[in-house]
Amino acid sequence: MSGQPLAGRAALVLGVERPDGRRAAVALAEAGADVAVVTLSEATAAEFAANSAANEFWALGRKGIALTSDGGETTVREAVADATAGIGPIGILIYHAAAPLPPATFDGLRSDPAIVVLMGDDDGSDEARTLLSWTRELADRGLRANALLATRRIADAAGPVLKEHHVSEPLALAPAVVYLTSDASAAVEGTMMVAGG
Repeated sequence: MSGQPLAGRAALVLGVERPDGRRAAVALAEAGADVAVVTLSEATAAEFAANSAANEFWALGRKGIALTSDGGETTVREAVADATAGIGPIGILIYHAAAPLPPATFDGLRSDPAIVVLMGDDDGSDEARTLLSWTRELADRGLRANALLATRRIADAAGPVLKEHHVSEPLALAPAVVYLTSDASAAVEGTMMVAGG
C-alpha cells in the first residue's frame, strides 16, 4: 500500500506493550493515523512501552497519546473516552488482549469502527478460539470486525472458527493491519486473516 491510506483517522491500540501491538500501532501512524495506545497493565514496563510508542508517533508527525489501564472493562472504557478527547473520534480499534471484553466497553467509538482483533504466537489455542468467537460476535452485531493472526501456527492451533480472508499477495503483520483498517477492506467483516500468508 502506498501513500497515507489512513490519513485523518484516529486509532486506538489496546495492548501496546506486547510486540505485535506496538508493530500495529506504528504501522497505523506510518499510514497517516493519529494513534492512542493503551496498556493492559499498570506496570512500569507497560507504561514505558506506551510512552515510547507515542514518542514514535510524534516523530512521524502524528498525534499520539499514551494511556494505561489494568485491562479491565472500566479502565478500558475510560481510555476510550480519554483517547477520543485527545485525538478525536476513534474509527479504528486494534484489540491485542488475551481475553475479550463486553462489546459495550467500546460504545464510545465511532458508529462505524474498523476493529481488528490481533492474536500473536503468545496467545494459546484456547485464547485464540475465544477471541475468534468474539470477533464473530462483534461482526454479528453489525460491526466491521476481523481477526488478524500473526502466524499460521496460531491459526492452525485455533482451528476453523472464522472463514479465512485471503489477499492476492501475502501481507506481513504491519501491512495487514493497515489493509484491514483501510477502505480497501471496507466490505470485509467477520473473517480471519493470517499475516504472511
